[in-house]
Amino acid sequence: MKRLLLALLLFSNPAVAEEDPIYYVHVRPPSSYSGTIGPNGFFHYFTNSAVSASADGCDMRIDGACFIKTDIPAKIIRKGILKAGSKFWCSEDHIQARKKADPKPVLRRGGGYMDYGYGICTKNGWVTKSLDDL
Repeated sequence: MKRLLLALLLFSNPAVAEEDPIYYVHVRPPSSYSGTIGPNGFFHYFTNSAVSASADGCDMRIDGACFIKTDIPAKIIRKGILKAGSKFWCSEDHIQARKKADPKPVLRRGGGYMDYGYGICTKNGWVTKSLDDL
């Protein structure tokens, strides 16, 4: 019985049961403006700056990628959608599901079509756009 209680306490502790942080995207293109929510509840933005990406310059790392903490509170408003400040951020799983449900193919040079996943995250989720719309 004591083992069961100990196991329940360990796995009900948010620090132990916490999911791996995931990337969230606000807009694509011109670049993929992305970030995540840190264990402290604040937004962390992705950077590939050589200075920030040094071992001391990152506040958080996910799979080696460097994230810098901000003072902007962040919260997951529903599965796959994060709100930080006035902006909304969609997870890659959410974006891919929306692309599959409503593809926006673009004619590529040399023939064939491709959905590049361009768009913006809104409170209602990912809105796919073509380059002409952005």
